[in-house]
Amino acid sequence: MSIIVNSWRMDPSQNALIHCETGEMRRLGEYHFLLLETLTKNVDEVLSRSYLCAEVWKNRIVGGNSLPTAIHALRAAIDDDGKQQNIIKTVPKKGYLCSKEYVLLTEDVLPDVTEIAQPTSEAPQQEVPPEVIHVTPVKRTTFTAKNLLSLVLSLVLAISGAIFFVYTRSDGTPQLIKESVNNPRIKIYHLSASGKNSNMPTLASVLAPGQQKLETLLSAHDVTMTMYYRNVHNRLESDLVLRNQCNGSWQLTFNVEDWRNSDINRAMYQNLEKLLNTVQKC
Repeated sequence: MSIIVNSWRMDPSQNALIHCETGEMRRLGEYHFLLLETLTKNVDEVLSRSYLCAEVWKNRIVGGNSLPTAIHALRAAIDDDGKQQNIIKTVPKKGYLCSKEYVLLTEDVLPDVTEIAQPTSEAPQQEVPPEVIHVTPVKRTTFTAKNLLSLVLSLVLAISGAIFFVYTRSDGTPQLIKESVNNPRIKIYHLSASGKNSNMPTLASVLAPGQQKLETLLSAHDVTMTMYYRNVHNRLESDLVLRNQCNGSWQLTFNVEDWRNSDINRAMYQNLEKLLNTVQKC
């Protein structure tokens, strides 16, 4: 079975989205792909934040803003408007919902997807589906001994995630703040809870000394960069979305420990250069 979201076919063998008409590929991170898969398999259902954190990140401890950051990145990937929220909707104080109107399940298009995506090997295609099948019964809850144990574990993870989520937020309303960058190719958004980090230096100011070098790299490949980030205990967690003039889009997850005391300009430049060298120009 293939899942199509707003004309983008999900390819679990590569954690990628492939456009049904143009064949354009957009790669997603492992957790972003699993998050989109969870939302699309539960269309028109409001999924709580604690459930999504437990379902996607499993046993990992994640910050309270990891989920909103991932949602923003997914909306960009599937061409959803962050203000209109036609596909992935934010339900205040409840969670998130994926509109059934934009999701299509199909059986007969898998060979075309494989041909366009050009997977590097067949092994990953056989490994991913069992994980998806294993996840689904936890949501539907069948009362066998094995699934009852899974349900208990899931509830424990959900409660732990909810406690951590509340602890890391000030008033429960994260804000997406656009930082001032004097460069048309670079946009930076800071996701933070209200009233926090007001006296801390912005990422835009930290990147300012190396901004010209980044701009030169982006210009050489004729791409723009939009960056969403948050600060968790002095750890930078960010998602970078690159776009070229042919509507190609690529995503890069970029995390740095103790980022204000590290050479973040050099680290970001090296990661971007490595990714852009694999991207075909228009």
